[in-house]
Amino acid sequence: MKSTESLEDFDFGFSFADEEVHEVKEKLETLMQSDKEKIEDLENRLDSIYKSIVPFLDNLCKNPEKSTINWPNRVERIQIYKEKLKSIAQGD
Repeated sequence: MKSTESLEDFDFGFSFADEEVHEVKEKLETLMQSDKEKIEDLENRLDSIYKSIVPFLDNLCKNPEKSTINWPNRVERIQIYKEKLKSIAQGD
């Protein structure tokens, strides 16, 4: 009978994670997912800014042999473009 008692008291060396550890893990996973979404949003906005600037630079490179650029209404056009870039940067 003594051998049976020792088996009943045998400690296998494991314990159960308490609810607090599980809650912390869930919170961290939620934060990680939120950060992934923010990173994806920033990457998309950066890509949009890049794609909006490249055509402008390409147009400036056209006809490099000409030293003068005719740009009527440039202040108005630049203001519109700045608003577009601001909107992309702010995620609107």
